Amino acid sequence: MNNQESENDKPLPQGQITARQHFVPQFYLKKFVNSSGLVEVLDVSKKIVLTPRSPKAVCYEKFFYGAKSGELDEVSQDVERMFREMEDNIAKRLDSIIAKLIDSKQVEDEEKWLVAFLMSMLWIRGPAMREQINQMQEDMIKKINRFQFSHQYVDSMLDQFDREKGATTAQDVRENLKRTMREGAYSLEFNNAAHMHMFDSFRGFANLFHGQDWVVYISRSAKNFTTSDNPVTVVFPKKHSVYGVSFLERTHYFPLTPEILIMGRYPDGKHGKKLKRKTLYEQDDLDVLKLNLVTADQAIQYAYATERQSLEDMILAVSQLELLRGAMPKGGK
Repeated sequence: MNNQESENDKPLPQGQITARQHFVPQFYLKKFVNSSGLVEVLDVSKKIVLTPRSPKAVCYEKFFYGAKSGELDEVSQDVERMFREMEDNIAKRLDSIIAKLIDSKQVEDEEKWLVAFLMSMLWIRGPAMREQINQMQEDMIKKINRFQFSHQYVDSMLDQFDREKGATTAQDVRENLKRTMREGAYSLEFNNAAHMHMFDSFRGFANLFHGQDWVVYISRSAKNFTTSDNPVTVVFPKKHSVYGVSFLERTHYFPLTPEILIMGRYPDGKHGKKLKRKTLYEQDDLDVLKLNLVTADQAIQYAYATERQSLEDMILAVSQLELLRGAMPKGGK
């Protein structure tokens, strides 16, 4: 992933072509800029705070929405135009919704749905979802191949293949092929078609996000919420059956601004209102830190903040936790 500005990443000379395609919109990231108009950046895996960057210089890849990443085609430009229109429509209304949340005013159901649509779009369109979809495709194909090449009639299938190609496959090549297919010792590459097909599901998943009960955390302390290059975090509860966990049973975390973080949870009727606010004050700074650690946990590579201290707080907390784990006797006793 490229988060550095360079000559090669500037829009192409035609002017109508967008090469730098963001998977996290700039209008959203601009909510997290500092007084200089830059976001503070944490490399999550390396636990290093980097030089602040402009929102346009992060969360993008060159022709990310092409049929193949990095390659210019009409698809990439059509998708870019689609997102630009969606983002413009959301941005026009988002500030008024944010003001209502901050000022404890009533948020209309349709306004909650608009934020849910933003959550759905951010959750689906980025590299994390693309990797998940590609992994699912690879797993499915490997299972099919494992079954086929473990079948007693696999040699008949290979004989038929040789007859169609007018060639003979050496026995050692056959055995190596069968072993490779059975063991799944290979990797597959996919284009972006399956991922971009998911874009048709924005509204459906927005309905699900909207259907959850929301706790809207409002930070009134000096500590602010952070975001990442994968802004919507999904936490799965323990499975209670072989059928897995439904979407509504998952808990979702979404930092809307440095002052607002939304937690969506299972609508079991026990929580009262479908949207509840919880204000965090100075004595609740640890809760802000915990929520920031949750959202950073599923970052692809980077977390972003308005102020550097929030990122340094996370680094310190993780380092202390690692020290505690290292000091514990084996077995956790």
